[in-house]
Amino acid sequence: MEADLKSIRILLIDDDKDDYQILRDDLLQIQGKAWYELDWVDSYQAGLEQILRCEHDIYLVDNYLGNDSGLDLLQEAIQAGCQEPIIMITGRSDPEIDHAALMAGATDFLIKGQIDGQLLERSIRYALERNRLLKHIRDLAVRDALTGLYNLRELNRFLDYEIVKSKRYNHPFSLLMIDVDHFKAVNDHYGHRVGDGILHQVAEALLSNVRGCDLPARYGGDEFTIVLPETPARQGWQGGERLRKIVEALPIQVTNKSGAMEKINVTVSIGVAEFPYDANSVDALVEYADQALYQAKRQGCNRVVRYFPA
Repeated sequence: MEADLKSIRILLIDDDKDDYQILRDDLLQIQGKAWYELDWVDSYQAGLEQILRCEHDIYLVDNYLGNDSGLDLLQEAIQAGCQEPIIMITGRSDPEIDHAALMAGATDFLIKGQIDGQLLERSIRYALERNRLLKHIRDLAVRDALTGLYNLRELNRFLDYEIVKSKRYNHPFSLLMIDVDHFKAVNDHYGHRVGDGILHQVAEALLSNVRGCDLPARYGGDEFTIVLPETPARQGWQGGERLRKIVEALPIQVTNKSGAMEKINVTVSIGVAEFPYDANSVDALVEYADQALYQAKRQGCNRVVRYFPA
């Protein structure tokens, strides 16, 4: 691969290996400013697992996946929060499926037998550019302006999806409720501008140290949450403890009211609850993680507590 070529990772989700080989050959014919790497899985479930890992730049999804529907996969991927572009492909022209795919969030709709290297390259390039512009718009709608984390609206949407997925596949997930210790005293002593700066640094530390499938959000004030898919509470506690140590080690310096630089220690307390073991609804899960958080506060702060019923 030439050093100046940009690598674009593509995943094809198609139950026919011949289609993979044809598309691979089409991509090899493309001469442009990018190098296309094509991976392949042959089932709905394997495709969804790959999409949730967020390791590819774009997805090509066959509309017919054996007994499963590519359109259903598209809808589930979008519901799960997939922000990479998805191009639907099918063996025959069908305006109804074309329209349904585009309405569900597909970037383009291509027909097998009519695809060549030039058409495929144009569709990929268009999908990536369109997605870049839309991502900026989406971020304005779902991100907290101060911290850059997801906002409460996106948190609730993601929790609803994780509960549906957990019930369907019988996989648990965990919720971390995180609160900055003694934050009111920090605001009172240093002022709200310094307090906002501390929240931003804590948020950056959280965002930089979670998995691609996790969802970190600002719950409100100095409280954050992280949704951990496919994670039982024991592992959630371990993840929370790792984040607690990372925040505790942050080299935070602030300007005090006299104008001098001062290093301060910032810590967080974390509560952990699991669905479905602890709770059977979003409201209950949030409530129990919150109870565990306040137990951590009562025990002296700067610790992680797993929810257990009284």
